[in-house]
Amino acid sequence: MRERILAAAVEVIRSRGIVAATTKEIARRAGVSEGSLYNHFTSKTALFAAALGEVTGTARAAMTTLLESVGQGTVEENLVRYAADMVRFYGELLPMTGPVLADPELIAWLRDNGPTRAQEQAQKDATAKMGTRARSGQPGAAPPSGAPGGPGGPPAGPSGGSATGPVVGNGALIGYLDAERRAGRLAAGAPLPFVAAALLGGCQQHAFLTRLAGPEAVASGAQLPGAPEEFAAGLVRAVLAGHAPGRDA
Repeated sequence: MRERILAAAVEVIRSRGIVAATTKEIARRAGVSEGSLYNHFTSKTALFAAALGEVTGTARAAMTTLLESVGQGTVEENLVRYAADMVRFYGELLPMTGPVLADPELIAWLRDNGPTRAQEQAQKDATAKMGTRARSGQPGAAPPSGAPGGPGGPPAGPSGGSATGPVVGNGALIGYLDAERRAGRLAAGAPLPFVAAALLGGCQQHAFLTRLAGPEAVASGAQLPGAPEEFAAGLVRAVLAGHAPGRDA
């Protein structure tokens, strides 16, 4: 039931935004009573925080794929795939983040690495369910996709510290770029934190402009392609100029 409620919450927030999303609508879509929501989430904020954790799981899966690509293909190909995924991710995240920026409780949750901890808790719950089913002779369930240490998720590791919360994506991308630099696939003097910031910032802006102005205005006014893959290819070429073999400034 918790998974059904969470899926309904993500669906409602994506379609209506956090401000317009109501627990009544979430309960209706989940096929449960409104009061039953609080058997699984302590508050509306906790429910919306868990829904945000579900959405950010797609970004962590994209980063896991990128980290597994060190030394494979080309740096440009790897980053184009990642950037296209991030454009789509930010497009999903934007409707949820406006009110989050004005909610001190949600901000604190994000800074405390809430999305990752929510995924870890989901994995623990699934593992406990597997153990219960095994003891009762029932088939076990697979760990949730995207959970730390699980299929499609980032490597499990300690939470907390300066590389968690909202900046974890920057830190992980810098780690990927550093691995490629040590492998000789990026210039020794490449300013990796700024390369990462330019790449992620470009993805965020494309999603932001598309959400507010629409893809036609982005194409005509900003002169940027609307398709995530096409935009990602141009963005990565610009960001890597002078920093990768064969990429002149």
